[in-house]
Amino acid sequence: MKTAVAISAAIVGSASAWSTLTMKACKWHCCYVDTTISELPSIQIPSQGSIRQFQLSLNDVTVQLSSLGASINSIVLPDYSSAASTPQSFDDVVLSYKSPQEQYQHNNTQFFSAIVGRVANRIQDGKFQLQQQQQDGSSEDITTYNLDRNDGNVNHLHGGYDGFCHRIWEAEMDDQNHVKFTLISNDGDQGYPGGIKITAIYSLVANEDDDIGAKLRLQMYGCLQEGETKATPIALAQHSYFNLASHSSSERILKHVLHMPRCDKFTPLDNTSIPTRKVQSVKDVTAMDFCQPRTISDALVHYGEEMVGLTPKTAEDNVQQIMNDGSTESIFKVPKEGGAADSNLDGDKPYGFDHNYVINRHDDDDANSALRLAAVLSHPSTRRSMSILTSAPGVQLYTSNYLSGTNPPSDLCKDNSTYSQWQGICLETQTFPDSIYSTPPEATDEFGKGRCFILRPGGDDYLHEVHFAFGRMP
Repeated sequence: MKTAVAISAAIVGSASAWSTLTMKACKWHCCYVDTTISELPSIQIPSQGSIRQFQLSLNDVTVQLSSLGASINSIVLPDYSSAASTPQSFDDVVLSYKSPQEQYQHNNTQFFSAIVGRVANRIQDGKFQLQQQQQDGSSEDITTYNLDRNDGNVNHLHGGYDGFCHRIWEAEMDDQNHVKFTLISNDGDQGYPGGIKITAIYSLVANEDDDIGAKLRLQMYGCLQEGETKATPIALAQHSYFNLASHSSSERILKHVLHMPRCDKFTPLDNTSIPTRKVQSVKDVTAMDFCQPRTISDALVHYGEEMVGLTPKTAEDNVQQIMNDGSTESIFKVPKEGGAADSNLDGDKPYGFDHNYVINRHDDDDANSALRLAAVLSHPSTRRSMSILTSAPGVQLYTSNYLSGTNPPSDLCKDNSTYSQWQGICLETQTFPDSIYSTPPEATDEFGKGRCFILRPGGDDYLHEVHFAFGRMP
């Protein structure tokens, strides 16, 4: 338990309600800015304890967190398009519930805002195999572990019906710019072997090369509990839905621009959204290509044609219907007969992106940094941008295809907003979906290079880091 214990010992502190802590954070060019952390009123949940809430502010960025699912409840950004002489307007760019209380009561079936696990994304047929080891080092027979099938009664998704996103985590804020959440998951929890301890540390820090905006840094750690003898898979992901126009924008995400310059490959899916364990170039399926910046509207039109099998006019009309009148009622689906040839899309299901991309390393990458650029999302009208850097090998692009306008119901959402298809975008950095290998893969297995991490007694601890850098478009 090397990494996680070291971090837990180094970052300690206690917070009383309504307290406020301020630090001085030095940027690389020696300009100083104030980072402020405040604890907001807790929410009492009968028989479950209290959900603690925190607010972090730096420059023109304000973030609210909660201990329910170690969630990002809101991120408020200014409109960077405003003239210098005009007061800036501000918008919340995270889709979520009115408060953690509604999130808890509704059971958050869309996984808004939270960290998901023990294993993020899908596991085929709700089961996996793993080879345990005996204390003398010899290998046991491969064991099959059965999990919830909470994804259409077919696959396991994001930890099941009682995943980490539904738990109230322990919380504390330190005397610098961190909020730390901790969760204990015992042997057998969700059907997984082995007891583990999870730590998620959020901090709001200055962007290295800009005086405006700020970077929300998330470090996720996992280690086996003291004395644990069983190995277990672990793969955590932050599952926030973003809309840089505003969480309630009538244009949804259609006018956003997405650029994924490191993601020239993706992992194709079967008809239940399970990877085929092949890795394919985006040049073979051009609808999947974000190596150059593209608007989401253009990408969805292209996807509708190439993957869904729609005529160019129908694919264009579906997108334009939203852009022209902001309709929240229409849900655009794959034709009943199914998608285009080789798309593996079943009929009569909402369509859009829900795919894992491979984040490639470049020869000129900083050898001292484990982080790679996963994506840059921008909104030209407000000049807002969000760059995502991560230590993970993959990123799941999800365009909120299954938001229906009724789940969650609008009276539980912020500002009574109606969240419909394509209202938000998730960029979930992760190991690859359904990538638990019972034994190590062959060196030539390209999919296996992004496989799920296995915590083993005496082995390395789990670390997944992701940065969300908010600022102004160039």
